[in-house]
Formats: sequence, structure tokens, C-alpha cells
Amino acid sequence: MRPAQRQTGHRRGPAAMGLVCLAALLLTGCAAHRNGSSAPGRAPGAGPDPAPRVTTFAPTIESTDERLSQALLLLASKQGADSHRRVAGEYSRLGILDMAHEHYTEATRLDSRDAGSFDALARIWRDWGMPQIGLADAYRAVRLAPESAAAANTLGTLMQSTGQLRLARQWYARAVALDPTAAYAINNFCYALIMLEQPDAVDACRNAVKAAPRSWVARNNLGLAYAADGDLVKAREQFKQVSSAAADYNMGILHMAMREYRDAARQFGAALNAAPQSTLIARRARAARLAADAAEGTR
Repeated sequence: MRPAQRQTGHRRGPAAMGLVCLAALLLTGCAAHRNGSSAPGRAPGAGPDPAPRVTTFAPTIESTDERLSQALLLLASKQGADSHRRVAGEYSRLGILDMAHEHYTEATRLDSRDAGSFDALARIWRDWGMPQIGLADAYRAVRLAPESAAAANTLGTLMQSTGQLRLARQWYARAVALDPTAAYAINNFCYALIMLEQPDAVDACRNAVKAAPRSWVARNNLGLAYAADGDLVKAREQFKQVSSAAADYNMGILHMAMREYRDAARQFGAALNAAPQSTLIARRARAARLAADAAEGTR
């Protein structure tokens, strides 16, 4: 790998734009949202229904998870917004978001000033990939709880998810002002500055690491901020705080963004040696080699 050349001044173009893609590759992922009430449908034209089978009573999550079971018992004995909110929180913890949504909605029906439930509903819509639908709930939450850093942060995440980065930055800044110890909001503010290519991103991301020194997300964000500032050495130092394999992989993505495909292939190769079972790294390594061959073949 060639020594990194520190760049000064504002940077725009393929490398800088590639950092946006890099951030997505490093810091986001696809999570399956459990659906507690739906089952796979039968495909059209799949033939006659199979013969009935003898079934047994399988244990349900409601009976096997003690915390959820206790919350449901409390709800059965005492109907109210607080009880529904507690049940919703347990379903949310278990990733059963449709049931969480149902109970949070009932909580807001019983208590129209329940800021926490409106905030939770907004986050569920965001996690379902439909943040625009959750905006009304998020705005309701911040109106009801204007001093809540969590509600301001949630609205920021929905703004970010709908591509409104400048508004997202404003809401993250408000969350940090409301609670200067809120590591989640500090880290989100740092990330927004990276995406907006702001010169103070490094300082903001250093603050995020100070607030949560064990957070790999904060470390990756600081690494990205250094990379956007042209300092690949410091970027690698931060990535390496997660693991050597993560550092090699992340640097590979970074070199891909800068169209340094042969360097990227070497970095992915080192990451693959450390994690030979990873199909993701193997795919990246192959893509980098193909890109390097194609680039060199056109010279």
C-alpha cells in the first residue's frame, strides 16, 4: 500500500463521494425484522394442500420469555397506557415489531400525551424502512417532550433516513445540547458531519469516542472522519481498534472508493487470511481484483 498523502482543504469528487458509500458499507447493515403474527403464504399454483398433519402445542414466545410473560400478566390485571407501553417494550426487545407497534398505538390511544410511545412508534417505522411514515409520530414526541434528548435524536435519525442530512444535524445538535452525555446523539452528530463533509467532523467524532470508548461504531466513524480529511494512517488506527481484520477490510473499502483497486485487493486479501470463512470479504476481494485487472487493461 502506498503511503497516505494527507490532503488539505475541501475535497470533492470520486474519492470524497465514495466515502458516502464507504460509510454505508462499514456502518449499516440489513436486519431482519421479526414479525410475530405473519406466516409465509402458499405460492399460487403450488398444487393441492398437503394432507392434514397431527400438530402439537408448541411453546410461544409469550410463554417462554419471562419478562414478556410478566408484562402481559400485568396488562391482563391492569389495563392502561403504562401497561401497554411495558408490553410493547418487551416485544420490541425481542424484535417482534408488529406487536410492539400494536401496543404502543394502544398506549397513545389511552394517553394522547404519551411522548415515549410516540417516539417508539417513530423508531419502529424507521426500522421497518418507512421513516417518512414515522415523521408525524416523531414530531409529536418532540412537541410533547421538548426537553427529551432521545426524542430529538429519534427525529434526527428519521431526517437522516429520508435524506435530509442538514435537518438531521440540527436535531442531533439539539439532542446533544439537551444531554451532553448522550453518546448516541454525539455519535449521530459526528456521522452527519462526515456525510455533509464538514471540516469539524474529526473533532465531533473524537468527542463521540470519548463518550463511548468501547463503541466500534464510534471508532469506525472517527476512522471515516480521518479518511475524509485525507489521513489514512489515523483512519487505519481507529479501524484497528475493532480488529486487524476489520482494519484491513475497511481500508480495502476505502481504497475501492478511491479507485485504488490493486491496493484494495491486497487489503481484502489480508482480511480474508484472518477470516477465511467470510464470503463477504471473499466477494470484495474478487471484485477488487477484477476491477484492478479491468483498469490496468485499459491503460
